[in-house]
Amino acid sequence: MNIGAMNIPALRKPNAAFLGPILAGGLLLAATVVLMPDRWQIADAIRRGTFSPPPAPIPLPPPSTAQLMQRFSGGKRLALPDLQRLMAASATTASASTLSAIADALAKGHAPVATDRVSYDILASGRPDVALAFLESRPDRAAPALWRLRFDLHRKTGDLAGAADLLRSAAITPGNAPPQHLVEAAYALATPEILITAAEHGAIPPLSQAQALDLASWANTAQRYDLISRIDRAGTPGWRAANPWLAMTLAQRSGDSGSALRYAALLPSGRDAARESIIMASGDPQAMRQYLLAQASAKGADGSAIAQRLLEKGFRPDAIALLRQQSAKGASDEDVSARMLYLMGPRPAGEDLDWLRSRASADPRWLAAYIEREQPAKALAFVESRPAADSSDMLVQRIALANAARDRVAAARALDGLLDGRPLSAMQLKAAATATVPADRAGRYALALARARIAAGQGEASDRLSLAWDGWNRGDAAETAGQLLDYLRDRPDDRAALRLMADAQAKLRGEPAARPWLERLLANTPPSIERAELLNRLGRTSDAMAMVETLRQATPNDRRLDIMLSRLLIASGDPGRARKVLRP
Repeated sequence: MNIGAMNIPALRKPNAAFLGPILAGGLLLAATVVLMPDRWQIADAIRRGTFSPPPAPIPLPPPSTAQLMQRFSGGKRLALPDLQRLMAASATTASASTLSAIADALAKGHAPVATDRVSYDILASGRPDVALAFLESRPDRAAPALWRLRFDLHRKTGDLAGAADLLRSAAITPGNAPPQHLVEAAYALATPEILITAAEHGAIPPLSQAQALDLASWANTAQRYDLISRIDRAGTPGWRAANPWLAMTLAQRSGDSGSALRYAALLPSGRDAARESIIMASGDPQAMRQYLLAQASAKGADGSAIAQRLLEKGFRPDAIALLRQQSAKGASDEDVSARMLYLMGPRPAGEDLDWLRSRASADPRWLAAYIEREQPAKALAFVESRPAADSSDMLVQRIALANAARDRVAAARALDGLLDGRPLSAMQLKAAATATVPADRAGRYALALARARIAAGQGEASDRLSLAWDGWNRGDAAETAGQLLDYLRDRPDDRAALRLMADAQAKLRGEPAARPWLERLLANTPPSIERAELLNRLGRTSDAMAMVETLRQATPNDRRLDIMLSRLLIASGDPGRARKVLRP
């Protein structure tokens, strides 16, 4: 609006006092018009959002766990949310006392935390010792709901003694622990017997049949037989029906054979064997005897085995009578006799020996059994009275019995019969060599045995040499030479045998026949007086003297060498020197 162009008559000549305010207002209005935004500016402002509300203030970050712990440790009061956040964050790191203090603060703020939940959180962090210390610091630590947790924490920290103390206390204090937890804890510590105490004190209900059976089985294995009566009082004896074998075993262990037999009748199998075991272990001699005799009378019974058992229980007459009955019925002699002889033992009673002697008289097959068990002198007399006493086998047996009885004359009698020229086996010859004969006949028997061995092809080199010397001593040089020929084939370097052969040949055909054997002897003889004598015998006197001189230099005080040298000097025609050698 253009105010200056307005045609207003009243204003054409205005009053000065009136014109001043009007002009001022006009100017203000003009300025307002000028400053007002136009519609385009308003539209642009709306588009740009130049009229948005002022921004809200930025909130402060919550304090960290470390800051909360610092404030709490400094005694500052924390809000419940901060305490709850501090408890959750500190379960893996804080000490038991700190965690307990936080829990106390939450409880005062009417926001208590569950003791078991915090304990489990601590345990999950791998700190069972801290969890146990926290739990023990809480006022509700003795609550039955927390008992199993306390028990497990004691075990996890290695405090088995503490766990056992908890278990014992709970077993005698009803309500301390839930019965199921108490049962599980007893087996966890391998002390199931404490359940008997718990049942006796009412800490758990009376033992069920299954529990009583399990505890009775454990007591039997652990040889805690004193617990059986307590198990019966704390539960029910009906567990025996569920395991008659265990009931039978325990009754037998307590000496109640009657009850043991009743339970044996309830076994699903093996009743006869169990009954037999009970009777045999009962210690009642008559019951055992009657049972075994009844078994022996059954059809198809193994009489020899039953006889052995009769003997083991002290019923020897019954055992022998049973075996005799079997023998009379035509049972296998070999089996029955073997069993009987075993039962009789190495030194049977008199009546058993009499029976064996009668059997040996009637049947030679029993002879060895009788001889083996009889006194040697009596057995020898019995054998010598038998018709076949002069058979080779019987003679060998007689030698053995004579040796055992120390009867040299009887041994010589048997040896005379054995060495009568009959053919003998190697075993018989070996047995003959053991005969202990009178001393004045020992040499004769030794030669006879040597000839018998040679005749049987069992001769030894020593046998040939013994016979050679025997021939020489008897003046039979031909016998000596004949035996030595075989001997020297086996032992060509035996100097004594070579010398004896030389002597025998010299006696038979003169010194020339002896010379080859002397030469062989010389080749095997080291420097010695013997070698010097051989040289002299071979006519090598000078070599013999040289040998003696050498020996005298080595052993100047050997008087034998002086005598031999003087003898050689005399033989060589030098008696004067010989006297000088012998002169002291």
